Amino acid sequence: MYTSAPRTVLERIIRNSDRSVREWCEVFNVCAGAHREKTSLSERTLRRWMAGDVSGSRAAGSRRIAEQVWKLGFEVLISVPGPTEAEETPESVSDTLDQELTMSTDESARWIRRPGGVEPVVLDQLHADVRKYAADYLHKPPIRLVPKLTQLRREVFDMIDERRPRPRELGELYLIAGQACALLAHACADLGRTHDADTHARTACFAADYAESPPLRAYVAWIQANIAYWGKDYHRAARYAQSGLVEMHDPSTRLRLASQLARAQAATGNHRDALAALDIAMSAIGDVHPQASEPGVMHFEPGKAHYYAAEVHLAIGGRAHAAEALEQADTALTVLSDHSPAEFAAAAHLDAARAHLGLGDAEAANARISTVLELPVELRTTPIVERVIHAGRDLRALAARTTVAAELTERIGLFTMYTARTAKTEE
Repeated sequence: MYTSAPRTVLERIIRNSDRSVREWCEVFNVCAGAHREKTSLSERTLRRWMAGDVSGSRAAGSRRIAEQVWKLGFEVLISVPGPTEAEETPESVSDTLDQELTMSTDESARWIRRPGGVEPVVLDQLHADVRKYAADYLHKPPIRLVPKLTQLRREVFDMIDERRPRPRELGELYLIAGQACALLAHACADLGRTHDADTHARTACFAADYAESPPLRAYVAWIQANIAYWGKDYHRAARYAQSGLVEMHDPSTRLRLASQLARAQAATGNHRDALAALDIAMSAIGDVHPQASEPGVMHFEPGKAHYYAAEVHLAIGGRAHAAEALEQADTALTVLSDHSPAEFAAAAHLDAARAHLGLGDAEAANARISTVLELPVELRTTPIVERVIHAGRDLRALAARTTVAAELTERIGLFTMYTARTAKTEE
């Protein structure tokens, strides 16, 4: 606890935040790199700013980045807080209200699920929780969802073990448990926690079998394929996708698994089977209903299928396939809605950037990649970081011929230092 009043507005903001002084310095330095400002901030300097001492630390670049990071003018940041000024900024007041509402909602949901049997209202609440978290996944960093999903999974497992539910209730509980585990596996994969993701996925698969739910089995197969794909085990990724595709006829699920199979086969060098799987995906895309029955992230957006298709053509290689990859990536950006996650658009821009590089256009690639390098740290999931690394690898081939490539390679290195795995949870 602090015993003295904050000396500056900046000190008050930092005291009220969840980040340490060191973490704020990291945020500042990442932001400086993203904006190409040749400035950095040390803990010692930040503590001086917090105290109002800015002698020798007021270079224009430093002020600009400070204003970007803390969303206030530099003179305001180093000023003494007024005696009647509230301790929270409008943003923190909003955050506090949001946290209070979330806590009260969680308490109500826990009260419904108190011991005393598995009543229909309990199952309704659990299904609602799954739908909420699947929807939240589309606009919240995965690291913020892990505690909620862990709590939900624990409660459902306890109900299965302790309440002796009837057969119909048991099937629904296994379905909910499997969905929670699948979402946890998805989150862990995005955070680069491969072992954790694999373990949660296997548990989800087990629960899906007990629930006799083919859609959940297919979703888990996609997650397992995705884990293997970004772990560079492309043959295993193809096996998982193929196994899930066999029994599924739902257009959205076929689109998801065929798209995954196509890029896995392309990565193994099996171009003929990759293009055959891509044909299956593209034939299903027109049948996918925009108002999906699958909640949130469990629905596979057609826009994702288009940038998966771009990755197939990039893996095959050659100028003709680079041109096709660019067309597919741009189609993805057209199809994705304003409500689609920022990571989806980032993935499409990165695939377009690699296509531009395949066509020898470093300037166009620079514009695409620069857009992605603005992505907040907590949204830099493993798939995004891996795509950035692939783009960086392609750039290095051009570095000897263009200063644009050399500068961008340096910025990519900074981007990959701070990822969603290192982000601090806020809930």
